[in-house]
Amino acid sequence: MKNNNHPNIAFFDSSQGGLTVWENVLRRYPNLNTQYLGDNARCPYGNKSAETIIKYAAEAALFLSNRNANLLIVACGTASSVAAKEIQKIFKIPIIGIVEGFCQFVGSILKDKSRTVAVLGTRFTIKSKRFKEELSFYDVNRVWERACPLFVPLVEEGISTGPMADAAADMYLWDIPEDTKIVMLACTHYPRLVHAIADSIERRLGKTIIYKTIDGDWVLKIGHKDESDPIYLVESSLPIVSYISNFLHKNNSTGLYSQGEKHVFCTDSPEQFESIARFFTTISLPKVEAVDIQT
Repeated sequence: MKNNNHPNIAFFDSSQGGLTVWENVLRRYPNLNTQYLGDNARCPYGNKSAETIIKYAAEAALFLSNRNANLLIVACGTASSVAAKEIQKIFKIPIIGIVEGFCQFVGSILKDKSRTVAVLGTRFTIKSKRFKEELSFYDVNRVWERACPLFVPLVEEGISTGPMADAAADMYLWDIPEDTKIVMLACTHYPRLVHAIADSIERRLGKTIIYKTIDGDWVLKIGHKDESDPIYLVESSLPIVSYISNFLHKNNSTGLYSQGEKHVFCTDSPEQFESIARFFTTISLPKVEAVDIQT
């Protein structure tokens, strides 16, 4: 495959979920050159070993860096949790996982450090304890973590609302702590279930639920308890957009703009990738190309 000669910012995910991050970056910077790689042949990553995930992430980083990436975003909660720090040691280009920026952002908006932060993620993300470890650097020590393995297949089947989504949310969130202030959606699939998650938390705690997005704060549910003490749902796009803004400001970013040149790659069945991708982005995809990244 001919290499992309234009400098770009690259995004990597185990499948299509990272398109939620890619979309929000392009909404802010529509003329940015980008490439996206979804490793759908080997997803999900949440049930793989740490060694396997690091290998997959390194292969993805090699493929994208060889295509003139100036910055790599690991837009996968699982890969970011276990592999981002490891591949940062191998490659010369800057690599940012969603964990570090996400936790820094949450630490900055949680004013009362005695309140609980809830982290919803894949089995491996929760098992890794990376979010809990990273949040502690910002004096956030009350962390409630919950693996939500049914959320990803639901979204990939196009189910984001309705009885099945509500039942899954209730099953995972029935015991969310009363003093929760922020809920971190630590998987890029989970924003598509934000209404089911908000409904479940409001039923459990009776609090107003506010969703923080790059477009501002959106009230999803009005609670019947104290409206002056809402719960915030936060996903990973916000800190990634902020990081890229700083990156473009600090670096000579002239070459990163070429009428918004976009490339999207997957490792299996472009047709299937495109059919699922529509649940994650409203941006029109270029022709999705199948690639082999295994070394």
